[in-house]
Amino acid sequence: MSPGLWQPYSLENGRFGAHILRMTIVKCDCGAEYQRTEEKFLVPHTGYASCKICGATLESWSETTHVPTFDLVKRPDGKPV
Repeated sequence: MSPGLWQPYSLENGRFGAHILRMTIVKCDCGAEYQRTEEKFLVPHTGYASCKICGATLESWSETTHVPTFDLVKRPDGKPV
């Protein structure tokens, strides 16, 4: 493999030690769809993610190094995000 073609899947947004593990689509009960990206950190995190439309909890996590992030990709009413 050429050294110029290989790039690690690391984040460039200032999150120290984070690496993207996988991406999936998650649908809230209200119909909103989110792109769920799981990142691996060196330090454990605790938190939760809520739906931007209805406020329902999409997921919660406690003291894990695999931390999900959620980006709204489709509104329930079909309007652009």
